[in-house]
Amino acid sequence: MKRNVLIILLAVFAISFYSCDKDDNLVNDSNEKSLTMGIDYVNDIYYSLSNGVVAEVSRTNWDVAFSVDAMSSSILINDGAGVTLKEYPTTDGWNWSNAIDTAGYFEWDVLYNSDESWEEGAFGQNATEHPNYGWGEYNMTTHNVEGVAMYIIELINGDFKRIFVEEKNAMSQEYTFKYSDIDGTNEVSETISFADLSSNFVYYSIVDESIVADREPDAATWDLLFTKYIDNSINYNVIGVKQNRVVLAIDEDDVLDLSIETYVDTEFDDNITEIGSDWKDFDMGTFLYAVDSDRIYFVKDQNEHVYKIIFKEFEGSSTGNITFDITTL
Repeated sequence: MKRNVLIILLAVFAISFYSCDKDDNLVNDSNEKSLTMGIDYVNDIYYSLSNGVVAEVSRTNWDVAFSVDAMSSSILINDGAGVTLKEYPTTDGWNWSNAIDTAGYFEWDVLYNSDESWEEGAFGQNATEHPNYGWGEYNMTTHNVEGVAMYIIELINGDFKRIFVEEKNAMSQEYTFKYSDIDGTNEVSETISFADLSSNFVYYSIVDESIVADREPDAATWDLLFTKYIDNSINYNVIGVKQNRVVLAIDEDDVLDLSIETYVDTEFDDNITEIGSDWKDFDMGTFLYAVDSDRIYFVKDQNEHVYKIIFKEFEGSSTGNITFDITTL
């Protein structure tokens, strides 16, 4: 009887815990990696756990981004670069061409992207429930999302515009939207196609009045995004890491032995900032960043290969340099 209990316990342990023996095709391999976001973090870095840096792109070359997933209504703002969004308090029967009154603007709620999910962009933060998705409502007949809300957006350059996303058309796979100065002048109407795109989002610069082509690489090619974003728990801009849509992570703090390679598979989290920014702290005495010396991350990529990451150095805005160890498990 005792022998049977022991066998059962060992089987449960084997199911619950994984180690570097999980994939015979991936040999345990640890390497120190370095990348740079540039002085003042001018670049976003798209990173593949298996192949390294996939793309380096300007962090400030876009204002809004539209999800290309046919089932998604997510629209982001570049909150990490200072873009802010507020919903204009419209009344029944409102019309885009009507004059607007921005009295009380500074008391209106600021809408930011979720720091937990790509599906909750700033334009959707006032969503109620299906069929309302914040900026628009789902039409059961056409299967389009039709605009119902107007917003005031502050751009990277500090300009203010009003913006209205008119429609996400399921058949033509296009977004239509328009924006203008607050007083209605300098109106621009745009149609953006997302047909056949392989990225997660298509990006647009209101400042430049143009699509930012090829900003985000093919979604299948990257796992992590080193970027600047709003941490909603402190309502503050931070430098950190976001995971791609299907990439999972485990944050292990207070680790006594950094050489451990065992993890609990059920603890993997799809929170896109599970890695986030808290692997470092700013030392007010030295005015330098100190990397958390007892924290490790296990990350499962899109092919379900697992890697261990230990951050080693972060040089701050003077260089934007980041150094970490990555181990294939």
